[in-house]
Amino acid sequence: MRPVDKTLFLGNQVSYDPYGKAKDHLIEALGDFCSYCERQGVRSALAVEHIEDKDTHPLKKYDWNNFLLSCTNCNSIKARKDITAALLPDRDDTFNIFSYLEGGYIKVNASVNLAVKPKAQALIDLVGLDRIPSRNGYSGTDNLWQGRKKSWELAQRYLIKYQKNECDVETINDLALNNGFWSVWMTVFQNHPEVRQALIDSFPGTNVTYFSE
Repeated sequence: MRPVDKTLFLGNQVSYDPYGKAKDHLIEALGDFCSYCERQGVRSALAVEHIEDKDTHPLKKYDWNNFLLSCTNCNSIKARKDITAALLPDRDDTFNIFSYLEGGYIKVNASVNLAVKPKAQALIDLVGLDRIPSRNGYSGTDNLWQGRKKSWELAQRYLIKYQKNECDVETINDLALNNGFWSVWMTVFQNHPEVRQALIDSFPGTNVTYFSE
């Protein structure tokens, strides 16, 4: 999951009433991607997501600091869940805590500190990041795992091309921007720091604090 920093964007208001008016600024700040599952979506497929749910925390209903972008599925699964036990993309390193695997799978990275592991798992559970067939809560209409799988396969094909000097960094970067699933591309190109740096730089709002590419 891409860690993000909204403070890199300076065009926002402090408060938005109604909160839906924040969507355009959020897309400018973070790109047109779900802040949780990372799938790319057109404007209409993304919602202004309240990090702390607006019903339990009505004073934060219009607060820019309480907004992220979310796809329909992640938003509905998260709903009114308590976030206090989970790591979150706008305040934690949410990339290095996970392992992205072939086939669209995701799990907590085995090397993560024992104290952090339950918080990382809590984030997976918060929005159902590991929702795949045969897992509890999987909906046959939710193609998240398939989207990650397709991006993995595409990234692998272009990794081979890149290693043969048949494509350049810009091409890979454009493909990632158009397909989403930033963490998949970062994982597939883990041995190519120049590609990873381009991905870090080109996806709006990426929190660079956690990377030393």
